[in-house]
Amino acid sequence: MKNIAIAVLLLATAALSFGQSPRPAISASGASSDVYVGFLATSPDYGTRASYPGDFFAIPFYGGEAAYTRNLNAHWGVTGAFDFSASSDFDGKLFSGTVGPRYNFMTHRLRPYATAQIGYAHLSSNGLYTGKLGVTTSESGFTYRLGGGADLQLGDRFYWRVISYDVQPQSWGRDTPWYQNFGTGVGFRF
Repeated sequence: MKNIAIAVLLLATAALSFGQSPRPAISASGASSDVYVGFLATSPDYGTRASYPGDFFAIPFYGGEAAYTRNLNAHWGVTGAFDFSASSDFDGKLFSGTVGPRYNFMTHRLRPYATAQIGYAHLSSNGLYTGKLGVTTSESGFTYRLGGGADLQLGDRFYWRVISYDVQPQSWGRDTPWYQNFGTGVGFRF
């Protein structure tokens, strides 16, 4: 009888313990990794010029982005990203690879985040700087990205990056173009 009473007491204690434990968020159960692939729209701004006035998306670049994030805990992670975008105007092609910290403000189904990354970028074009076709230029160097976005968890593993936005200044010789990147895509957590 004593053994039965002890077993009942242990089961009751365990049941109460499980009842008291907080429900974990779908997307933030400790350290994990995720892979993201998505669409990227980039708008370079070279300032006011006669050939391209600096209007938002006056010279659109479209492409894709791939990123890997190693989450250190529910809020902090390290992201490595590679993106490519191209423009039919001036035959422009922009590549960049960056790495840096990521901070998730919330860890529930909707995860807004902020990121700051540094890396390398390369731009080649046919007349983008001068506004005249036939003048081929190519520049590359240090870049950084500051931005954020929001991921919507679709299940235990998959999420949709509803929106991402960052600014990416390029401190190159002739100009300091100000790139604005907008993206959306899907990701997988493992």
